[in-house]
Amino acid sequence: MNRESLLAVAALVVVVGALTTLALAGAVSDPDQSKTAGAVENTGRVSLVELTISTDEVTGGTATLAVDTYLEHRGDPVSNVTVVHRAIDTKTGLVEDTTERRVETLTDDGEVVVSSTVDVPRKSGYEIETYVYRDGRRIDSASHTVEGVGSLIPAYAATDVEFHRFGGGSLADVPAIGYSIESSTADTATLAVRSYLTNTGDGTESDLELEVKARQADSNVVADTATVELSAIESGKTASPSVDLTVPQGYDYYLDAVLWRDGTIVGTDRAAANLGPGNLSVDETTAEGGLEVSDFSRTGDSSGGDGSETDGSDTHTDDGSSGTPGFGMGIAIVALLATIALARRNQ
Repeated sequence: MNRESLLAVAALVVVVGALTTLALAGAVSDPDQSKTAGAVENTGRVSLVELTISTDEVTGGTATLAVDTYLEHRGDPVSNVTVVHRAIDTKTGLVEDTTERRVETLTDDGEVVVSSTVDVPRKSGYEIETYVYRDGRRIDSASHTVEGVGSLIPAYAATDVEFHRFGGGSLADVPAIGYSIESSTADTATLAVRSYLTNTGDGTESDLELEVKARQADSNVVADTATVELSAIESGKTASPSVDLTVPQGYDYYLDAVLWRDGTIVGTDRAAANLGPGNLSVDETTAEGGLEVSDFSRTGDSSGGDGSETDGSDTHTDDGSSGTPGFGMGIAIVALLATIALARRNQ
């Protein structure tokens, strides 16, 4: 066999090998590739943009917090979205409540509000964690810290009657509780204690009771106590009930006033009565009560909503080679042409 014949046979082997490899590569390729080649990618995206917490219903032992989740939708319709809220006690780390809310299919670009609630004991502070799921995968999350739950007043005990604050200027230091010495002996003094209570609401308040105690500052012993029922207080009006307390001479006292409604404390205040050598005073600076909610804090992925994350390492680029190592379509064609040329030369 001459040299030309050997080259022709070799070229033929190359062609057959290349074509066989390409055929096998097509045979074992991803069967879904042809099915998905013409499919249109769903570009719908969902992200968590804001979350607000407010008081809903308060009972003696439980506070219901209303949680509004603001979701932003862009692109194609998105379905199978779920919002989950979890309330964790910041002191014990225990999960007190978990709620789940399914979201209707999102079709319009813009924001949508998903409302839900969590129930927590009326005490401590809580971390409210929010998770957004799509097709069972977490795509976004955020958290808020809620403090002051214990200061929330149950609806049955709520009142708009408050111990009066005289405001700024020359009356800034005037307490809502004052006293005068009604009478005295060598051993005791009778104090006429007057309190100022203002109805700051829009309706008339009734069924209130005021209890006043004289508490010895050094020993914390209650020297005397008295209670008075209040008549109805109209909106914007101030009541000034008075009680008499008889206490031993020569001591300093705290005058503690407690406002009751139906067996529940709805307000307190304190003043000082100096009958001894000391100079007892009460700090008028009081902390604001009520619910305190931290700022919105994102804890999860904000990329958008399809749950996919790419780092470039798995990016596929179609260069026409079908991923076949060693042989490409171009090489197979060149080999085939060389074989035909050699065959014609031999003839």
